[in-house]
Amino acid sequence: MTERQMHACCCPGAVALDWPLGALMRRLGRSAANKEPEMAQKITKSAKDIVRAAMASVPEMTVEEALPLVGSDGHVFVDLRDGTEQAKTGMIPGAVASSRGMMEFHIDPESPAHKPEFDQDKTYVFYCASGGRSAIAAQVAMEMGLGPVVNLRGGVVAWKKAGGELE
Repeated sequence: MTERQMHACCCPGAVALDWPLGALMRRLGRSAANKEPEMAQKITKSAKDIVRAAMASVPEMTVEEALPLVGSDGHVFVDLRDGTEQAKTGMIPGAVASSRGMMEFHIDPESPAHKPEFDQDKTYVFYCASGGRSAIAAQVAMEMGLGPVVNLRGGVVAWKKAGGELE
């Protein structure tokens, strides 16, 4: 097999799709006898376990409890979804955009990415699409010292189902 045939494109390491099936299976970490992927790592805690633990440790609020709090002087809604999700479905009116990947930096007053919305003496209502990422984020925010923090049970999915406004 020539060098050109080995690469599917100009990307180093890209493999042509016309390799024999056995070679592809080995490349993907699967043997012909055992079709299960072989992992070099032993994952001891699943994403579901992490979400379940976060939901057990973070206070939560139902959509019905949260709906009348939009625009409240005592609450800040925090959208933990990424920008693509926010643009696609909209955000709760007045919510602070703080993607899950940047939240810690937005909360930390010493971070160049700090958002002053996190410097208020208010209750922070965290939400995401369905409540899992926001529960993890709320747990971390509480560990950082932000509070009070609650997780919106069911996230945007439950919010929309209850007729909650998104902008």
